[in-house]
Amino acid sequence: MPVSRRRALAPVPDTPPRAVAYLRQSTYREESISLELQETACRDYAARHGYQIVAVEKDPGISGRTWNRPAVQRVMEMIESRDADVIVLWRWSRLSRNRKDWAIAADRVDVAGGRIESATEPNDTATAAGRFARGVMTELAAFESERISEQWKEVHTSRVARGLPPGGKLPWGWRWVDGAVRPDPETAPYIVEAYRRYLAGAGNRDLADWFNGSGVRPMHAKEWYFSTITQCLDSPIHAGLIAYHGQTLPGAHDGIIDVATWEAYRRERERRAGERQVKRRYLLSGIAHCPCGEPMLGFTQDKEGRPRTGRTRSPWSCYRCSSLGKPEGHGPWNISLRFVEPVVMDWLHQVAADVENKVPRAAARRDDAHRESQRIAREITALDAQLTALTGHLASGLVPEAAYVTTRDEILARRAELERGLAEAERLVLHVPDDPSAIAREALADWDTLPIETKRATLRQLIRTVLVDYEHRTAHVVPVWEPMHNEG
Repeated sequence: MPVSRRRALAPVPDTPPRAVAYLRQSTYREESISLELQETACRDYAARHGYQIVAVEKDPGISGRTWNRPAVQRVMEMIESRDADVIVLWRWSRLSRNRKDWAIAADRVDVAGGRIESATEPNDTATAAGRFARGVMTELAAFESERISEQWKEVHTSRVARGLPPGGKLPWGWRWVDGAVRPDPETAPYIVEAYRRYLAGAGNRDLADWFNGSGVRPMHAKEWYFSTITQCLDSPIHAGLIAYHGQTLPGAHDGIIDVATWEAYRRERERRAGERQVKRRYLLSGIAHCPCGEPMLGFTQDKEGRPRTGRTRSPWSCYRCSSLGKPEGHGPWNISLRFVEPVVMDWLHQVAADVENKVPRAAARRDDAHRESQRIAREITALDAQLTALTGHLASGLVPEAAYVTTRDEILARRAELERGLAEAERLVLHVPDDPSAIAREALADWDTLPIETKRATLRQLIRTVLVDYEHRTAHVVPVWEPMHNEG
């Protein structure tokens, strides 16, 4: 009776080589091989060759085109520190798809006296033929990476041309319906309200508390946090736009907010990011401005007086120019709180009483701004159409390149000018409240008990800036519904 043949195992040395299995799961769906499959293949390979697996390192969902991967760095350190002798891969492409990174990695391992081996593409790298074969495999890995990249670029370009998100992913509040981007009727209204609250002065933590209290949950977390609010509201999808290579382009879908609201959110976010991250103790920090144009920040001097006087000095609080008066010819650069804040409080009481009929004036100016923004938006749309037609004429050979460049530059210059005007008109439309008097009355009713940040948020709704006057030791309040002195 014949004896069944078994697979022969390599002889086990007295001290088996120590192997570390490196696993990487591709970000490309069609090339994504499970980590479990890779680990099984590596362990089987190690058993056949008498290797002892001392570690298994994994980089899940990370591209092979980058070398900035935590697990691969740990693997290299194990070889160089003599904690492992062999790196076992599922395939050569798992280590890297970048030619330069592969060459550097192979050299580092060789210098350290280690080896890199593939469980499914074995080659004897101790021989010239084996190293050549490995080079062919790594070149193939680089080729496949470049091919995949080209395919994705084509896919992204096609999607963008059709007004679709290039990556296919949608933010919270949206879903795919028959290949089209559509708002989720249950969650989209929360996004609209979130923008309204943000532009009214609410912070991301306030919005997170509101979302969590409403019972709605983000896509990949149990609760809303500062970061998830930012990620959600930053998406241009909400305004009917798509993002591609750092630009926002018109999408094929209708937004749940208009573009003006989204751009106002972005401007407000940048303004808040520019402020100091510490909690403010001063009412008008960043709101008051020096005549030089720089913002004023609160400051308290609480040091003792000079030793030779033998006297102590009471703390003194002021607003000081953020330039600290360093520019040549600047002049004074600080002013006591007692000269500025009472002016603002008097103004707030006047708005509450509506003694100067500011509410009708604000409403009238906002209506004017709304009509102006519509006019400018139409002109910008017409210029975009001209530019598109001009580009088509150039491609068809109907317009010489020199004429195209001249006309294009004229159109772009005019468009930039219009965009500046549109930004100011939209600021007035979006930031002017319907009833400033009611906002002021409500705030003043509880002013003494309100937190400083709530007071500041209220002032932000009503005040564009507070211009200090060093000479007369006073200040001038510029409401959001009035232009600056250098504007029309």
